[in-house]
Amino acid sequence: MYNVLIVDDDTLMRNALRAMISRFKNFQIIGEAANGAEAIAICRLYPVHLIFMDIIMPGMTGIEASKKIKEDSPQTEICILSAYSDFHFAKEAMELHIKKYFSKPVSFLDISTYLENFSPSTYKSVCPQLSQALELANSQSFSETYAGLSSIINEIFSSQNASIESLKKTFIEIGQGLLDSLEYANQRNEITDLFPLPDTWLVNGEIMKIWLFKIMDYIYQQKSIRRYSILEGVFFFIEQHIKEKISLGQITEGSMISQGYLSRIFRDQFGISTMEYIRLRKIQMVKINFIFTTHNTSDVAFMLGFNESSYLQKVFQKIEGISIQEFKKRLK
Repeated sequence: MYNVLIVDDDTLMRNALRAMISRFKNFQIIGEAANGAEAIAICRLYPVHLIFMDIIMPGMTGIEASKKIKEDSPQTEICILSAYSDFHFAKEAMELHIKKYFSKPVSFLDISTYLENFSPSTYKSVCPQLSQALELANSQSFSETYAGLSSIINEIFSSQNASIESLKKTFIEIGQGLLDSLEYANQRNEITDLFPLPDTWLVNGEIMKIWLFKIMDYIYQQKSIRRYSILEGVFFFIEQHIKEKISLGQITEGSMISQGYLSRIFRDQFGISTMEYIRLRKIQMVKINFIFTTHNTSDVAFMLGFNESSYLQKVFQKIEGISIQEFKKRLK
């Protein structure tokens, strides 16, 4: 997923660009700016891969703003927008390695052709696993996202020198990168404020997988709420009753939404059913109990709303690919 910033002092132009860019799944608009100073401020707060920049704006030209942005973030791609043909601006743009110029009014064909072929070859992360995590976060299937976490965890633990400091740095970069991929209305959130990371967790791959799962869950929820605001009530209800035996009917009644509509929009955003999502959430809670407590399987099944321990074992095997007994052996 590529983060896009729209910079233009014309509100109608910003709205038109937003409408066109929003049709492409691999691009998300993280902000808009009416002048160069606002654009620079946004780029210093969040990672931006692509900017659509007007040349003529109050206070600072698009070229001047681009120079400052490139100084801080040389990998950011900038597309110039202008109703004017000016060689002076074009020469300065070339010196900044700005390769794309759009004449106003911009057509959807021009935008679509450019975005379909967009490939920022210079953008790289210090942490290679961050790119993998971002791809997983933008998957259309929450279950596939979860399945892919094991590969990231295994790769991190096999490539590190067992140093707590290096492990923490890696996980924080991944978590912060995932968090920064969201569009923020206010100031930047710190990953460890939302998802604390004690040093003692870093020695256990299973705990770190759960930690990453919670971040992915948060990202999926926030993106889906932006698309369908009614889902905020659904997630609130699930959070309040996750430890209970809850049905789809209870969720829809408690969230004041029809079953058919919820089923459709939830699968649209998560790629799985609402109940599959709840089972996946519950299994993470099951693992937390096995890691941090001495509760047996029957106790955990009762605490988390499973009919009986045999049903919990069946669900656990299906999701994790191993039995509860095998999981417990790995913890020793």
